[in-house]
Amino acid sequence: MGNKLDRMFQIVNMRTDILVIGAGGAGARAAIEAAKSPGLKILVLNQGPIGKSGLTAMANGGMQWISHPDDKPQYFFKDIIQAGCYLNDQNLIEALVREAPERAAELIQWGARELPFEDSHGSGPSPDAPGSGPSFRRAHLIPGVTYMGALRKEMLRYANITSLEDVIATKLLKRNGKIVGAIMLNIRTGEYSTIEAKAVILAAGGLGELYRHSTNAPFGMHGHSTGMGYALAYHAGAELIDMEMVQFTGNQLWPPWLLGNPALLVTLCGGEYRNALGNEFVKLPQPRDAIQRSAYKEIKEGRGTARGGVFIDLTVSTLTSGEIEEQLKSSLAEGIAKERWKLIKAMSADYPDPKTWKIEFTPDGSHFFMGGVRINEKCKTNLEGLYAAGEVSGGVHGANRMGGNALTEIIVFGARAGRYAAEYARTADWIKPEESSLQTEFARLSGFFKDKGVAPKKIIDKITDLMSESAGVARTGAGLRRALALLENLRNEDLPELRAPAGRRFNLGWVEAIQIPYMADAAEMILRSALFRTESRGAHYREDYPDTKPEWLKHTSVIKKDGFMEIGSTPVVITKSMEPEK
Repeated sequence: MGNKLDRMFQIVNMRTDILVIGAGGAGARAAIEAAKSPGLKILVLNQGPIGKSGLTAMANGGMQWISHPDDKPQYFFKDIIQAGCYLNDQNLIEALVREAPERAAELIQWGARELPFEDSHGSGPSPDAPGSGPSFRRAHLIPGVTYMGALRKEMLRYANITSLEDVIATKLLKRNGKIVGAIMLNIRTGEYSTIEAKAVILAAGGLGELYRHSTNAPFGMHGHSTGMGYALAYHAGAELIDMEMVQFTGNQLWPPWLLGNPALLVTLCGGEYRNALGNEFVKLPQPRDAIQRSAYKEIKEGRGTARGGVFIDLTVSTLTSGEIEEQLKSSLAEGIAKERWKLIKAMSADYPDPKTWKIEFTPDGSHFFMGGVRINEKCKTNLEGLYAAGEVSGGVHGANRMGGNALTEIIVFGARAGRYAAEYARTADWIKPEESSLQTEFARLSGFFKDKGVAPKKIIDKITDLMSESAGVARTGAGLRRALALLENLRNEDLPELRAPAGRRFNLGWVEAIQIPYMADAAEMILRSALFRTESRGAHYREDYPDTKPEWLKHTSVIKKDGFMEIGSTPVVITKSMEPEK
């Protein structure tokens, strides 16, 4: 059946100098930088409309860069290293703190709109007040919609950038140890393409959708954070690091009108963290991983709500109702995203006074991923011709990301990936991929069409259930081993029966089916890395190993060897002598 279908659809062969996979903040910025090199052609692939899909466009917009006259790069550097529990590769942090102001200034010059970050009120510190992480106030607010709008507009200025929307890369192509291109599925037409490229930049985003609750899929918008980029790199032979480091944050359970980052309801609106008995269980300042563990403990010990959550209680705020509303409008960028605020007001018509709200949240909402493909300061991986930037890469944030550094990271390292990929591509040659690898992949993709089998949604639910129950805020060796056994059973029994619904054009069920084996790969990397790291550090908390151990100041590593997943460790890059605090 698969061969017959393939004969009905044309296979398109394409060639470019630089292929960029993903057009969120990192991919868009990489394309812009690469396009500055005369004579090079840049091809950008994105799963949805550029600027209107993916996670960057949905971001609230908090960013960090040095702007205070007394602030210095070494202070910013130290804050990031401490927040990351010293697991950050320091060569990457040096680049981040040095280049962030210039990259942010460019973004604003291209049309991104910076909004004022309101001062904090009530019981909580400002998002980056001393004591809660940064030593200087560095908070800036550029909402994702205007952030991506500026990047998209700048991309359109370059005639040598070609963008394809509603497409996915399904395999990285490799020959003689080099990455030489990728295979692409056009979601609109159902056609396959082989893309030859001198250099490939992987900017495919994160993996929040491996969990039952995630801020990466608001309003039920799924499919853009499945971990596919990590699996593409893994199967090509790239090294990945710190795959156990998943950052969790509060995921709103009630009310149904989404209010953005729950932590801002405390720091900006004066709310308090309270359990179902009405008792406050967290006193700020605390890093976000500590807050989520405290909430997890309340729920585990029977002080949670019927929905399995705890509260951020705005009824105890010292602010007036009007002041709370103004803070909410500020944090949600009402000045730009007016329709979002109108929706919230319409949905909350029966509860118009925010001072009566008790925001119920679960602590196990996957939010950000610190691990990923290992890169150096030029965004080069261990594979010649492959570069990576953004959330799909590892080493920048260590064991815990400081708030506001994600949107900063993607423009700094997006630009670096574009610059150094262009430098490489100027002297590289195209290499044709092996024909047999192409035909194997085409057959695999078409093999999801079958007369009967298991629907993608059922398998996705199994993956998210086992990850949420065993690899969430708190882990144990027994739980991780149980999850690995369930995942192995899923591979043996469910994946062979995975069936895509009929039809090739704009078949999102087929896209889900393609993503699911890669989701299983990413899940296994997390589980095995979490089992291997027998300590607690940052976002990785082992109930059976609750202490942080000096001998574990090293990256976990994952690489594919002889068809199997090999787990090991590799040193952290240290450029400055900084001893972890006791």
